[in-house]
Amino acid sequence: MTAAEPNRTGTTRGLAALSENLAALADRLKVKSVLVMRSEPDTMVVAATAGEATRHYTVGAAGQKAGTDEDRVPLYCERVVNTDETVFVRDSRTDKVFAGNEDETEFGFVNYLGLAVHDPDGNVVGTVCVLDDKARDYTEEERAELDRLRTDVEAIVREADTALG
Repeated sequence: MTAAEPNRTGTTRGLAALSENLAALADRLKVKSVLVMRSEPDTMVVAATAGEATRHYTVGAAGQKAGTDEDRVPLYCERVVNTDETVFVRDSRTDKVFAGNEDETEFGFVNYLGLAVHDPDGNVVGTVCVLDDKARDYTEEERAELDRLRTDVEAIVREADTALG
């Protein structure tokens, strides 16, 4: 991932309508990062970014998936894409699967909540997620807010399959 101006919300052209919502969600949830990610065969690519961590997660930046390499720790979003399930990691430092993952070791983000984004055919094409630098839980309302973001992203993807980049 590359460096950029901190706190500068960025999106692909297709997700531009969500820019203010992303920044507001980061503020309301008090998280370091709100992301919309696109899944590629070998990478997860940032499609939208908001919060303090935009300097780490810039639009177009990509993280390498672990794939079948058992010596690598999977990316949080990679697990969401592979399982089509919500992934919550309270503290990766104490998590058997995610301890030592890239977001933790490179950026200090030990907390993650992510949901799958689907195309009109039901295929997982990416994620919406939040990351933080401290262990924490999320209320049902906070989880519902992230789910509403996912609904908004999926509505855009239905109209323009290139919206994620």
